[in-house]
Amino acid sequence: MGNLALLAVGLGLLLAQGTFAQLTGTARWCPAPALPMVLYMAVGDFSLARGVSLAFVLGYLADACAGGSMGLWTFTLVSVFLLARVAGLKLFLHGVVFQVALTFVASVVVGVEMLALLLVFDQRPIAVLAALREVTLQSLATAASAPLVFALVRRLPGSTVERPGGGGNPAAEPAKAP
Repeated sequence: MGNLALLAVGLGLLLAQGTFAQLTGTARWCPAPALPMVLYMAVGDFSLARGVSLAFVLGYLADACAGGSMGLWTFTLVSVFLLARVAGLKLFLHGVVFQVALTFVASVVVGVEMLALLLVFDQRPIAVLAALREVTLQSLATAASAPLVFALVRRLPGSTVERPGGGGNPAAEPAKAP
């Protein structure tokens, strides 16, 4: 049930992203809500198999909604999940500033990775400097929306795991002062 809720919210956010881009006429300041969702899963208490599977499906949905090269978002979101998981960034969810910083850095990495994949596999020429400017603007928008997406995902069923000692998901609890 938790997986379906997460995917339904992810699809709703992707549709909202597309609607926002259509209404504004530009994707320049349009956040990518799937990225903070995948980051939350990577640093939260999601198992590796569950997280990779959900990142794959969210990436596929993002590809389907974006209308671009199929597999681009799928590969990128799975790789970001694995990289964040390997880095062990559990401390980054303990405050809004860290959530925004983590999402901004990950969004820039995602944008550069997508540009590199498009340069290698796509036959269309790309103006790299203009594309990097777009990546930066979209990364800022995604980072600004990250705390809202993290809060939304935190409230979904199955996104936190209660531990027997009373300690739940560190991502679900605000940082405590000593």
